[in-house]
Amino acid sequence: MNLLKSDKFINEVISYIKFPFDREDIRKELEDHILDKMEYYDSRGIDKVTAEELTLRDMGNPKEIGIALNREHNFVLGWIYKITNALVTIFLIITVFTVGISLISTIFSGNPAKHIAKEDIVYDIKVNEKVKIDDRVIKFKNVIYEKNGDLNIIYEYYDTKPLGMGWSLGSIGTIRDNLGNEYFVSSGSSSGGIVTKGISTISNFSDKIDTLIIEYDMYNRYYKVEIPLKTGDLNE
Repeated sequence: MNLLKSDKFINEVISYIKFPFDREDIRKELEDHILDKMEYYDSRGIDKVTAEELTLRDMGNPKEIGIALNREHNFVLGWIYKITNALVTIFLIITVFTVGISLISTIFSGNPAKHIAKEDIVYDIKVNEKVKIDDRVIKFKNVIYEKNGDLNIIYEYYDTKPLGMGWSLGSIGTIRDNLGNEYFVSSGSSSGGIVTKGISTISNFSDKIDTLIIEYDMYNRYYKVEIPLKTGDLNE
């Protein structure tokens, strides 16, 4: 604006606004309102100087306007709003960063059974078993039997809650066969990320067993999975 009286009027109004971040927005609103009002008088043939004087008269007392606007743009509430926005922004940045790291970790974690040589595999059974406990989804992917008698259970799990906030899966459960034999996991590993991939290995597993049973019964949570295995001539 190139109107000295209007600039003086607006500056006086702004001087009563204590919250600094709202001053430019208020200035812009006042300028737009004054210009709109002057255009109204201009459309009725009134000269620019008179139109400005009439507009400022219609606006009212700048001190009263400034005090009223200062109440609306409360200093304390304004800072609370700004701080809250800043905290939300920081939280979003941290969330995006955390999810990004987890996603990268999931992508590059690879196959937990990649250390098993193909020539050492007797059979590799594709498993399509999925269970859910609370907000945790567990998928059993493969069962790989090796020539040395190791049976490898490949699985993955993820949490349906945001950021994976849930209880940890310490064990996939008790492992048995159809003959009632119970087995202990001799080794295992898992890689984190949005989807955690794991492998549990049982040593000295007989090639005569035709069904693998995984049963989880802990902390009032339960599931049971039965996986048919290959036996007989296929293993010889």
